Amino acid sequence: MSPRVQRVGILGHTGRTGVRRAAQRLAASLKRRRIQTRFDARLAAESGGGEGLPLPELAQWCDILVTLGGDGTALSGGRALIGTQAALLPINLGGLGFLAAAESPDLADAVRHALDGTWPIAKRRVVSAVVRRRGRTVRRGVALNDAVVKSAGGYSAIHLEIAALGADLGHLVADGLIAATAAGSTAYSLSAGGPVLAPDVEAMIVTPVCAHSLGSRPLVLGPGARLDVRVLGSFDRAMLLFDGQETVDLFAGDELHVQLDRSAVNFFENPGRPFARTLQKKLGWQGSKKRSM
Repeated sequence: MSPRVQRVGILGHTGRTGVRRAAQRLAASLKRRRIQTRFDARLAAESGGGEGLPLPELAQWCDILVTLGGDGTALSGGRALIGTQAALLPINLGGLGFLAAAESPDLADAVRHALDGTWPIAKRRVVSAVVRRRGRTVRRGVALNDAVVKSAGGYSAIHLEIAALGADLGHLVADGLIAATAAGSTAYSLSAGGPVLAPDVEAMIVTPVCAHSLGSRPLVLGPGARLDVRVLGSFDRAMLLFDGQETVDLFAGDELHVQLDRSAVNFFENPGRPFARTLQKKLGWQGSKKRSM
């Protein structure tokens, strides 16, 4: 075990089958190794795990945060760790689990590798967004996967004015606009036609969603570039979403400044689960032998 790992936090999706039992087993095994363990407050309340901590406090307290659930649980844990030195160990007990370092049957081995320091830790950049209204900053936020501008109903187009790279890029009428990190390139942005980036690429992808123009295409911006967006109007209530979990209402005239932030989240990487293999297994990338010539 790495000498610096003394405290492990556990965040679990209590709506997922087996999460409570897995959390209890993990806590018991960590106790045998004389490692302090705390649950997220909701998980503690629903699993009898003792007194838990609210997620922001848990993230500040722990050296490693283990998430038990799907990608949504990993994203919640990752955002909480921004600005800390702790590392995220996401274990998939959910559906797709693209961000996971391991699946549920490998939980014990994954934790052992993390504690022993045999798995590398990678830094993944986040995107930050600032919302300004009538000259005042009304909200700041960060996202591990993506910051998305869209209408609340999902079916009404939104009219945006966009600028980047020191130039006006014109108007966009679309169902939405996605600003994604490399980690988020395989999520909503990919579904909207954006490119896949390797997780170590420091870039931000700007992807229109169902644009009402044949000329609107995804754009990849470097780490120092900023995307400026002005909301011109929408037939429905417009909003900004951070990782699909935190929302901000937007109004005509609001301005957004989005860029790849200097902050990063420490992720454990599983050497036996390289990115290309995850693409193949989770997303069916490049087909299969059965479909070859």
